[in-house]
Amino acid sequence: MRVRGPLLSLCAWLLLSACAGVPILGGGGGPGGIRGPVKIALVDVFSGTAAGAPMGTYLQDSLQVEIDDLNARGGLLGTRVQLVTADDELSLTKTPDVVRRMLADRSVKLLVGPSFAGLYLGAKPLVERAGVVNCLTSMAADDVMESAPYSFREQEQDGARVPALLSYVQRGSQLKKIGLVTDDDSVGHGYDRQLSEQAGKFGLQYLGAAFFTGAADQRSQVQQMLQRGAEALVLSGSAPTATRTLQTLQALKAQSRVRTFGFAGLGSYSFVQQAGDLANGVVFVSPIQSYLSDVPEARWPPAYRDFTKRVLARFGAAANGVEMKGLPAGGACVLDWASAVRAANDFDGTRVARAWETLDVPAAQSVLGVHEQFSPSDHDAVPPDSLFVYQWARNGAQWGLRQLAAPPA
Repeated sequence: MRVRGPLLSLCAWLLLSACAGVPILGGGGGPGGIRGPVKIALVDVFSGTAAGAPMGTYLQDSLQVEIDDLNARGGLLGTRVQLVTADDELSLTKTPDVVRRMLADRSVKLLVGPSFAGLYLGAKPLVERAGVVNCLTSMAADDVMESAPYSFREQEQDGARVPALLSYVQRGSQLKKIGLVTDDDSVGHGYDRQLSEQAGKFGLQYLGAAFFTGAADQRSQVQQMLQRGAEALVLSGSAPTATRTLQTLQALKAQSRVRTFGFAGLGSYSFVQQAGDLANGVVFVSPIQSYLSDVPEARWPPAYRDFTKRVLARFGAAANGVEMKGLPAGGACVLDWASAVRAANDFDGTRVARAWETLDVPAAQSVLGVHEQFSPSDHDAVPPDSLFVYQWARNGAQWGLRQLAAPPA
């Protein structure tokens, strides 16, 4: 068959375009075959009245400020970056479908979320099948991360929290006997196991755990710890649960003789709003929260300070009038991904994941305020010795944090 006229001209144009590298329909115009914006997909909770409902919005704000900064500087590898979001409602059944739908868009080059281990487990095989890098901001399953080639956590290992707390108790007090009062769930049992394994290494006697379910009365559990001679109690990370434990200690007239400790879940302002004066003096380990603390702004890590000021200036404070509507871990997802993309000079997920494993981010340049060091065997941004120790303190009508310990400089 002989090709003539307009059809011949079209064929010639297509051939010349291919030889010259001119993008044509179905082709790519940038690194990794990208045409148009590359997308960051956020899968988290945006609806409902649960305590975690604002998380999706705070992460969205955090991602957006860094994406806008990237685009203002010319994009990433010359390509504009766009944020898309999806509400998984923290649903075990809905999350995989939401993740699958987001990853079906080939322009999605970074997936942020989902939050929490149970939801992540349903998303993990989809992430690996798609070959898209994944950034996590709230996922506590350390064992799962040992075989997650595309996933990176902008947080500490779950197993780092108990040693950090026990180290502070050992250095900062004369306490020797410590117990746990917590929910009868996987998180509570995980902390019980870690305390049992770690307390002796710090010269402390672990008295065991007293578990309870739901909103049950805790009197018998707290009395059990007091009868064992508890000088300190580790509280649940749930603000309502921890508040009920403090109320029980007060009812038993034991609050003045038992120190109370916890983890990052007690760093939320909602905890002091619920616990009131009972929160005064509670100590917890957490990633950086300098903007709520007594540390002068001039001493905040520079990148963290810049991130905090931009989020507050753009989105204002939360409904409580104190907390910012942003999470440093979300900002770190964008910045670390962008650094890995530049190092790989490509958006391809496998190449970006390998580049991410080589990132070494000084504390001054990290919005997390810590020295981030990734490796093929360590996909966690916050090293085990890089947690802060804070204490809630009331000053008149205002609540704030006293910083009791900081990571090594």
